[in-house]
Amino acid sequence: EHHNDDDDDDDDDDDGDARSSSPRGTVPPGPMNLMNAASPMKILADLLPPPLDLAVLAQLSPTSPVTPLDRISGIGLLGAWADFGQEDPVSWERYDSISAEKLFKTYAGLTDSLYEEFVSPLLHVLPMTPGYDCSAAAALSCFHVFALQSKGAFDVKWCRGGIAERIFNPWVEKLTSSATADEEGNNNCKVEIRGGARVSSIQRVDETTKNTDHQMKVILDSGEELQCDAVVLAVGGTAMGRLTATSPALQEISNSDKFYDLRGITCVAVRLFLKPDAVVTEHLKGGKYFSTQLPPCYAASMAESPVIVCGADIGTHIPELKETGFCIYDLQRMHDEFAAPNDVAVLEVDFFRADDIANLSSNDADVAEFTLKAVAAALGVPPIDASNVVDVAVVRARNAVSHFNVGSAASSPEKSKLGEGLYICGDWVDRSGHASWSTEKAVVTGKQAALAVSNDLGLNCDPSATKVIPAASDTPQLKALRTVAKTLRSVAPPPGEDSVPPSP
Repeated sequence: EHHNDDDDDDDDDDDGDARSSSPRGTVPPGPMNLMNAASPMKILADLLPPPLDLAVLAQLSPTSPVTPLDRISGIGLLGAWADFGQEDPVSWERYDSISAEKLFKTYAGLTDSLYEEFVSPLLHVLPMTPGYDCSAAAALSCFHVFALQSKGAFDVKWCRGGIAERIFNPWVEKLTSSATADEEGNNNCKVEIRGGARVSSIQRVDETTKNTDHQMKVILDSGEELQCDAVVLAVGGTAMGRLTATSPALQEISNSDKFYDLRGITCVAVRLFLKPDAVVTEHLKGGKYFSTQLPPCYAASMAESPVIVCGADIGTHIPELKETGFCIYDLQRMHDEFAAPNDVAVLEVDFFRADDIANLSSNDADVAEFTLKAVAAALGVPPIDASNVVDVAVVRARNAVSHFNVGSAASSPEKSKLGEGLYICGDWVDRSGHASWSTEKAVVTGKQAALAVSNDLGLNCDPSATKVIPAASDTPQLKALRTVAKTLRSVAPPPGEDSVPPSP
């Protein structure tokens, strides 16, 4: 995830939209480059809720196979878009039972061109999975959050340094330096961060033998036992399955056996430190800085933005990219420490659903060479020779990202409290609860878990610390459509076992 940097000295305009690369390897202008305000397409788009308006308005590359008729086929999604309730458990269950691909192509009737050029790349970089392996509920929810709830506040501000250095390390320092006074005024409550420690089991303290007031204990791989009043699990779905297998306290939870069915998506992050080009390309757009020492042809391909978003199946004869989406970042235009002129040019590439790349080689140099080939295919430029790689850093995060596959919502906890003394948070928790996604969803469920702990233990918690802002309300167009959809479903429910409205 890329978070907002909290610096207040951003005098320059560093907000910019990431450009997108179609699955065929072309690099069209960003979807916000819209048609003339008086065009028929614009008039039609004004009547549609996001993201259907973008599908109609997006100005793609002249070589794109998407025609005006393809764009108009996006209107076919209106029925399902209006029928799906973002915070309705019944609606989530209904749409979670079918794939996004089936919803978009079979029920909504999107043309193959619109699906492959517009929808598929979004699925590969937002829920990070191909449509056939993505829940329709997750796809609709994801698009709803990023295209509708974020409308009007969707400019991107990228972190101007490493996430750990600029965000997490200061946060850890703030936590560990804090202390809470007890009733006698003694500062005896401190936060301790156990970096690198692994939990092997979570158990309840045996009532018959315990000599402590604590009800829970966490056992580390080292054998150390930590007794506590409450355990909050801020983990992914696959980690939850592994912990459940060794934790009697988790096995007590109703339907805990479903945790074993949760899957994860593998991501690979590659940072390439390159010999700088002799030519410094200037007057580039979209970043904090406007110059780069990447080869001029690379700079030209990324002239509008330092970030390129790529769908799957880019390039020919690169089987590892068949189902892998990725993002390319020119860090010289984003991070303070790499700003040109510099001793190195720095390119980062994050691959999603990247099992084949993670398994490609244990040698980082081989991964670097593959990455150069993938970037060249996406940008349509000659690959940088591997001899120009000064250094490389590769992070292989196996099963690290939540996988919202078909039927996965049934395996996810419905609330932050799992049981007495047990709480959980994460982007995969409480799917039909607060209408948020990704990092925001993790923060929301984290606040909900904190509030539950505070209430259960009688803590004096600052209400503002656990306050959750309600999700943005629907647009007037979508409100009207939802009213119609609700009426139609009550009068004449959609036929078929999936009970999904057909295309209008």
